Amino acid sequence: MTKERIISTTDRTYFQLCQSILSMNEIPFQISSTVDSMFNDFGTYEIYVTVQDKESAIDALNNHEDAPDA
Repeated sequence: MTKERIISTTDRTYFQLCQSILSMNEIPFQISSTVDSMFNDFGTYEIYVTVQDKESAIDALNNHEDAPDA
């Protein structure tokens, strides 16, 4: 199954928010982190979804403030 990156950020809070939004919308995802645990200033946090879920994932992230449970 092909995965596509939808998020690449150095902001840990934003990364965690995106994970929460995807989970609330029951969109499966995988994460990858190249952030050094000792020096949090280096590396990125990434979120991947399947090609089939990409559009709904991006839509959920872009419109999460309009959701009834936001």
